[in-house]
Amino acid sequence: MNKPTFSSPAQEIEQRRRAVRASPRNAQAHALLGMALQKHGHYAEAVPIQKRALTLDPKLFALHGVMAAAQFELGDFQGAADSYRRALAKQPNDAALQRGLSEALRLSGQLVSAVDSAQRAVDLAPQDVESLLALAQARHVAFDFAAAADGFRQVTELAPDHLGAWIDRGQAEHRARRFDDALRSFARALELDPDNVQALSRQGLCLRDLRRNEAAEASLRRAVELDPGNAAHWCEVGVTLQQMSRASDARPFFERSLELDPDRIATLFSLTHHYFEAGRWEDALRLVRRTMTLSPSATAHSTLLFILSHATLDGEELRREHFSFGEMWETPLRAGWKPHPNERNPARKVRVGFVSADLRHHAVTRFVEPIFGMLRHSDQLEFYVYSNSKEEDAVTERLRTYMPNWRSIAGESDERAEAMIRADAIDILVDLSGHSASNRLSLFACKPAPIQCSWIGYAGSTGLQAMDYYISDQFHLPEGRYDDQFTEQIVRLPLSAPFLPPNAAPDVNPLPAIANGYITFGSFHRASKISRPTVALWASLLRGVPDSKLLLGGQSGGSETGLLAWFAEEGIARERILVRPRVPTYEYMAQHHEVDVCLSPFPYSGSTTICYALWMGIPTLVTVGPTNPSHSAVCYLAHLGLSSFLANDDTSFVALGNFLRDNSGTLSALRGSMRERFTNSVVGYPGVAAAGIESALRRMWLRWCDGEAPSPLRVRLSDLGNGEQAATEEASA
Repeated sequence: MNKPTFSSPAQEIEQRRRAVRASPRNAQAHALLGMALQKHGHYAEAVPIQKRALTLDPKLFALHGVMAAAQFELGDFQGAADSYRRALAKQPNDAALQRGLSEALRLSGQLVSAVDSAQRAVDLAPQDVESLLALAQARHVAFDFAAAADGFRQVTELAPDHLGAWIDRGQAEHRARRFDDALRSFARALELDPDNVQALSRQGLCLRDLRRNEAAEASLRRAVELDPGNAAHWCEVGVTLQQMSRASDARPFFERSLELDPDRIATLFSLTHHYFEAGRWEDALRLVRRTMTLSPSATAHSTLLFILSHATLDGEELRREHFSFGEMWETPLRAGWKPHPNERNPARKVRVGFVSADLRHHAVTRFVEPIFGMLRHSDQLEFYVYSNSKEEDAVTERLRTYMPNWRSIAGESDERAEAMIRADAIDILVDLSGHSASNRLSLFACKPAPIQCSWIGYAGSTGLQAMDYYISDQFHLPEGRYDDQFTEQIVRLPLSAPFLPPNAAPDVNPLPAIANGYITFGSFHRASKISRPTVALWASLLRGVPDSKLLLGGQSGGSETGLLAWFAEEGIARERILVRPRVPTYEYMAQHHEVDVCLSPFPYSGSTTICYALWMGIPTLVTVGPTNPSHSAVCYLAHLGLSSFLANDDTSFVALGNFLRDNSGTLSALRGSMRERFTNSVVGYPGVAAAGIESALRRMWLRWCDGEAPSPLRVRLSDLGNGEQAATEEASA
């Protein structure tokens, strides 16, 4: 029997409507009308009519599969998945239906089920390109990048001119860190379509990750030329320029991206970072607060707190904002916290896990590596690492030799990471990031371990009730001074962490002031730490010591431009400011040869920069304020007996500068003996910090074994020789 023909879509639809009007309880008539509407793109009208047909005759099983496609087009992915399942109940061996179910599940976020369904489609039709593509795509969004790349490879072997598959293959290979393979895939895509914007953009991102920045810039700029209305392309050029230390060139690209799409979250993050690095804290805070309004996330909230810790002198504001992090992101999770079956045995080895994204060439490793190197021999503790970074280098490989139980959680969901931690039966989980970049505080908020603490990575509270302790020392967090700014109980050690100077460092040179006839102050802190009020104070010092100069080291990408403008506003002549570029570590340390006394910014003073200066024989003049980040510098100066370099207000800061100008002999003697002072202090003895950490972790464990709540802990130097006895006595006191 011949199928009816119609002169137009409208005629076909109208004829099907007449049939329904003529026989309103005829399921077949409804089904044909629904199919006609769907055929011509009227999905919203087609679906309810198809549902009516199925109500009239539930035996029209095949209609479920047809309707599923319409639901998919409407974005009702869960509804489409339900319809595909009903169709598959009668046709379980239909590869097309399995593939459709996989795609609906993938887009509704049911990733494991999406992979399973796509795998069944491939099992039914092993050479079907669309089924293989669905499986590769499902694996890709499930973060199984290596398997996804292999799946896309199968597609391109069967369909070598499939442009989309080559692009997807390159993206999966990139994410699997198979960079050379990825670049070959993008090159093939561009052979098929030389002006394909997606291929150019993906190629540029891959080149950027390889630090082939000039090539990345060229590829991404070409994407901008071909698709100038796409905000993402403008932003990625800006990120690339920023990575090339061309911050002033990057800003117009970020700003243009935001003009095109004022609500684009990735651009808001990028421009926030740009403003922060330039010391434009108010602009950075404005943008990150907008991000939190548009798309609240734990990542954006941490970014806000990190910037705020650099910007505010209000301890109450800092406390309130950090505590709100826990209220927002932890409170909804608490009801789902699972019990911890860890054996409460005080005598057994305690399993300790470290979570960090910075176990590579990074400032954090200068402090933790000496401790890792010593704790690996512990007979009290067993160690695990959960790395949240895909970046690995020679430092990473060295740290792996200390910590053989090494896991990667980069790209893993909090649920999967928690499952790993629980499978390892971790007793104490240690955060090494706080609210710094790539932290996993949302994982800690799930309470995967019975005891959790934060250490080293951030000068402040996590704001989480799930974080039981914050590890510090008596100088960084003097007892009672900042305790109310923390949700955690404070653990005070004899030394929170040692500092590991580079093996190859320049010798300490004679005091420059003796030859120059004037004193040179210096700062090697990143520009993002140096605020307008900091510049105002330093300018007061330069005015108070009129023959002095100031060296700004570690500058890159024009970061000094804003600083120089601020000094000019303060009336400081340009010739009094010496600018030195950011250079590799050895050259960076050699730049200290020009400096007599370093200056610390506020309110975020830092530690690493001060330790480098101390190793080069240079003390740092520090202002201490009402927030705990301002106290970071105090720790290392106090341990070296240099508390006289601490100023409590602007007047005493300037007075100290004048005193030092008039006492170059004292500065010279101090410079010549600084390394000896450093190595003879607890800062130069990693064993003190390692023993303190080991003792503190053991005390935490004993309290938990006894069913006691976390409480402030204090480990003294005298305790370290008493071993377990001291820990046991304190736990039972």
